[in-house]
Amino acid sequence: MALSLDEIKRIIDPVFKVSGVEGVVIATSDGLPLMSSLEDREREEKVAALTAVLSEVGNRTSMELGKGVAEWITIHTPDGAGILLLKVGELGYMAVLFGKETKLGVLLYTLRTIRENFIKKFGG
Repeated sequence: MALSLDEIKRIIDPVFKVSGVEGVVIATSDGLPLMSSLEDREREEKVAALTAVLSEVGNRTSMELGKGVAEWITIHTPDGAGILLLKVGELGYMAVLFGKETKLGVLLYTLRTIRENFIKKFGG
């Protein structure tokens, strides 16, 4: 199926309704940004590149420990903020930057639905 930025925006739109979400970057497995809500281009490219690296390391770790393919990687900071990285099917990865006031359960539930929609649309 052809890549449509409008379709990607429609799929990820619910994440912006979660209070405390600071930004989203959709990146290829190679670390190239496909789409971003970040206004700083340099930060967007850095998040995309680091998402690819962290996802590869997390996946390799999970596989080496016999846990299977990693679907989610969560980074938490001492103040409660963080970054969620998730595989979004064949398209690549999604990085969600969130603040300390974010209700993590609501965010995870929303991202589970988004991930399923990506897989339906772009393959898994």
